[in-house]
This record gives sequence, C-alpha cells and structure tokens, in this order.
Amino acid sequence: MSFLRKKEDDVLKNIDLEENNNLFLGNILTVISLVVTAVFFSIIDKTPDNIIKIKVFGIYGVFILNLIFYVLREQHEWIFLGNLVMLFLGKAMFNILDVKYYIYVAINVVLSLLLVYFLRKPSKEEITEQSVLKEIAQNNKEIEKMLTEAKIKNESTQEIVKKIFKDENITPEEVVSKEKRKRSSLGRAFTRITNSILAIILVLLIQMFYLGNYVIPTGSMEPTIAVKDRVFANMIKYRFEAPKVGQIIAFKEPVTNKMMYTKRIVGAPGNTLQISKGKVDLKTFMMANVDNQPIYPDASQFTDKKSFEEAVKKYYADTKAFNSLKVANVGGEMLINGEKSKVLAEVKPEKNYLPEGLMGNNKIYIPKKGDKVKLDKIIAISKSEYMTIYNERSFDIDWEKFSFGENYKTMSGKEFLKEIKTTENFKDIIGNDDSNSTENYYTFLLKVEGRPEMVMPIMDFKYDDALFTRLLNGETITLDKDYYMAMGDNTANSLDTRYFGLVAKNRIKGELLLRWWPLNRIGLM
Repeated sequence: MSFLRKKEDDVLKNIDLEENNNLFLGNILTVISLVVTAVFFSIIDKTPDNIIKIKVFGIYGVFILNLIFYVLREQHEWIFLGNLVMLFLGKAMFNILDVKYYIYVAINVVLSLLLVYFLRKPSKEEITEQSVLKEIAQNNKEIEKMLTEAKIKNESTQEIVKKIFKDENITPEEVVSKEKRKRSSLGRAFTRITNSILAIILVLLIQMFYLGNYVIPTGSMEPTIAVKDRVFANMIKYRFEAPKVGQIIAFKEPVTNKMMYTKRIVGAPGNTLQISKGKVDLKTFMMANVDNQPIYPDASQFTDKKSFEEAVKKYYADTKAFNSLKVANVGGEMLINGEKSKVLAEVKPEKNYLPEGLMGNNKIYIPKKGDKVKLDKIIAISKSEYMTIYNERSFDIDWEKFSFGENYKTMSGKEFLKEIKTTENFKDIIGNDDSNSTENYYTFLLKVEGRPEMVMPIMDFKYDDALFTRLLNGETITLDKDYYMAMGDNTANSLDTRYFGLVAKNRIKGELLLRWWPLNRIGLM
C-alpha cells in the first residue's frame, strides 16, 4: 500500500491542485453526463425479474448513484467505482442482460474519471506542520511519546520530522505539501479508487480460485436447486480430496467446453453403474400414453396474450405431472457395483433415475487413471424436424427413438473416417447438436481392456485430432485422469452424463457449498 500511496503522490506532484482552469470543461461534461443518463434511462430494459428480484436494484441503483453525484458535482470516484462493479458483476449477481445497460455503465466509468480530474479542488482544511504531526501521533503511542519528549527538550519541528521520517529525506514544508495533495479532492479520489480496485481484485481472485459464484441456468437439479438460484461453490476442496458419490458439483461440460453445469455425482472411478429396470420400459410407457403427452400451445390459436400465457402455464404443469408419471413407471434405482447406492438413496426426495440417453439400462464401467481404452463403436443418431414456438424449422436429436432402438446406425472407426472424409476438426463433428443442421449426431462408445461392460464417451478426446484419429484407427489409449458420472436430480429434465458421457476430474471446479439467493431459501447445500 505504501508503494501505491507513493505513486499517487508522484502523479499529484505534476498536477496543479490549487488553481483549476478546467471548471468550464467540467461543467459541460456534467451536462453531457446528465443527458446521457436521461437517454439511457429511457431505452434500457427495466423489466423486473420474477426470480432474481434484486435485478431492479442493480438497474435503478446505478442511475440513482450517478444522478446524485453528477448533481452534487463532486466525489465522482463513487460513480466510477459503482459503475465499474456493475460492469463486471451486473450479469452474474443481478441477471441484467441488456447490452445497452453495459454500454451505459462503461460510458460512466470514462466520464466519471474525466470529471474527477476536471472538477478537482484543493483541500478546504487548514493544514500546518503541527496538525500533521498531531494526526500522525493519533493511535500511535511510540510517535506520541516521541512528540512528548521533543516538547520537553524543546526540539524544532524539523528535528521531529527527521525522527519520524528517518527513512525519507523530507522537510516539514514537504510534509505539509504532501498532506495537502493527499487531502485534495483528486488525492482522496485516487486513494478511494486504488483501495476499492484492490478490494474488487481480491474478491474476483477469491471467486476464481476459492469460492465460485454461479447462477443455476436450468431446472435439471429441481427440487434440490431451482432455476436462477445463486450458489457459492468450494473451489479448493478437490485439490486435497477426490469427489465422492452424492456430492453436488460444478463442472465445465465437455461437449462444447463453454458452459458450467451443476449435477450430482452418481458414479466414481472404478465403479460399475446401472439403472435398474422399472415397471415398464420406455417404449411401452410412451406408446400407452401417446395421447396424454402435453403439447406446447400454438400462439396463433389464441386471441389475447393472457389466455396464451395461461395455456403455457398449464402446459408446464401438465409436463411436470407427465414426467413424474414416467419416472414412477420407467425409472429405476441407481446400482453401484451391483448394489443399490445407500448414499443416493438418502437424497430427498428419494428418486428413481430414467434409463435414457446412451446409458439406458446398460451396465457401464467408469474408467480410472491408468485404464487402457479403445473405441468400441461410432453411433450416428438421426435428427427429427419440428417447428418451434416461433414457427421456425429446427432439428433435434431423437433420443426417444434411439431408446426404442430406432433411427440410428453404428459403424467402426475406419468406416466413420470414410464417411466424414477428414481427420480434422473432430470437435465440430463429434457431439454436435446444432439445431440448424440436418447432419447426424455423432457420438461413440469405448471399451476398457479386461472389462466386459460398456464405457461411456470421453468427449475430451475430440479436442485432440491426432489422438482421436489414433482411437478411430483401433489404437489403445492409456488414461491419465479419473472420470465420473454426474446426473441431475430432475432426471426427466436433465441433459447429463447419460447422454454426453464421462466427466474428467480436472473439469470439476468445486462442490456446491451455499445457496445465497433467494433469501428465503438461503442455506448450506
């Protein structure tokens, strides 16, 4: 901190703090700032968020902060700091998505810094050698004792200054000048800004390496965690111990390598995993309930918005009821190493898991570091065309028909190479579920040397073209990581490892620790 204070003083020495010839520019810039605030207030989306209710505080709070200090025409550093914080945390903390909002706060970061300079003022306080020494002695018994002894010995101010600042070659006049610079409006602004930026950097570092802050994007973990819940994750735990079955984790998904997912670990390295069979299989259930499946309402069939919204609400309620029925009839218990998992059985409410995706009811093996794997087969799943609620064509992976044993084909690695005619960009070919493309969805299954069970895909392989080519040509790969299976508690509405495959340990960022929003559900996970 002393280094920063010295650098601040070095800058202030080169600025005339007693006489300011930029007041006119400052006044013009203040008017511009108020106009900009008025314009953006009228165009920014201020629609409340029914789930993240603090969103409105984030929006209106910035406008109120800016307006107060622009009108006061002083302490503009608070505008700088407030807008800088919202520039980085507006989306993560308040779910503010409007780009115009971020343009506005970025403009204010610049304007406020200019106003700090143009409207600078000298300190109004009377600063003398004695007042400076008296302030230095406050809460410092050693210096207080030194001043008392100096007074008894009738020492001069210069001698006292030399004793206090023995490491610096400084005169009493320079001490006063330095204090005047520090207490000027610009000096105070520098101190507030540097202190606050250091605090912000510290918070960001803590979030990045020790305490991750996440917003839950989907309902895949309901009822345990709801959509748009805000949670903190313990980011250091797994540096000292391995993840365990039953723990809720935050991890970077391997399909696009972009999004953070939140799921519960259901299988660890070296485990076999299987979802036991339910009362009926999926095909039998769907055929028996073909007329009961909810259909999303067609907006063109409604004459008013309210009726359509009511129909949508009913659709989601019916879908939830239908999914519960499906889980009760098709779902099964999670078997780890052939036995019902006691840990997962204790999760409330107790649940079954749907045998969907690649996993189905198959018994799978979760590989560990040191296992040798090779390609078993490539699977090409057909896509089905459907119309979106916006009356646009879209193409989706038909996992339902795949579960029925339909609409897919398998091939060897070499047959796959002949079909795609390339050994590059596997990351764009494997696991590509682009809804605008009619191309097949390609995935794969593995085998571990010495094991009879099916092994789910390791999507990390596709990011290394040379390694994936070796795999396609039948070569064996020795694993250098442990892998896990993780699924959503809301098994009927969760895109998880049943579909895309295994999660490498290095992708797991932390264990969910605390839900801090909404406030009525705050608590440890």
